[in-house]
Amino acid sequence: MKKYFNISLISFAFLLVLYILSCSENSPTENPEKQVEFSSYQISGCNNGGLLKVDASDSCFFYSFNDTLKIDFCLWGNCCPDSQRFKTDYKISSDTIFIAVQDTAISECFCNCGYIIHVEFSGLPEDKYLFYFNYPGVFHGDSLKYREFITRN
Repeated sequence: MKKYFNISLISFAFLLVLYILSCSENSPTENPEKQVEFSSYQISGCNNGGLLKVDASDSCFFYSFNDTLKIDFCLWGNCCPDSQRFKTDYKISSDTIFIAVQDTAISECFCNCGYIIHVEFSGLPEDKYLFYFNYPGVFHGDSLKYREFITRN
């Protein structure tokens, strides 16, 4: 009986050491994916030319995707002030990128402008994504929507 107890104790100690070593920082079970980095900014000024989305049927979306995914897309806002009026956030769920934009400036004028938002992502693990953006419109309750498929070059 004592021999059986010693074998059990040695087996338990061996399994405990194996468990502790498997929890180290160099564990093969650790997820090697890089952290996704995000940046965004509004291209300054009223952009009533170039990349301009007037309604839901127009295309105002451009991207390039190598190591970094770079996206330019349009939206509408009041023309005063015409810089740094938008706050951008994102969420990635599986292979879908959701972008949220909030107009943080007060509307000081009786005019509207087209604006370009530039976003960049680095460290994305997938090669294909669905880009989704929905922005409440400033004209009669219309909204701008983007649902674009993106593929790494």
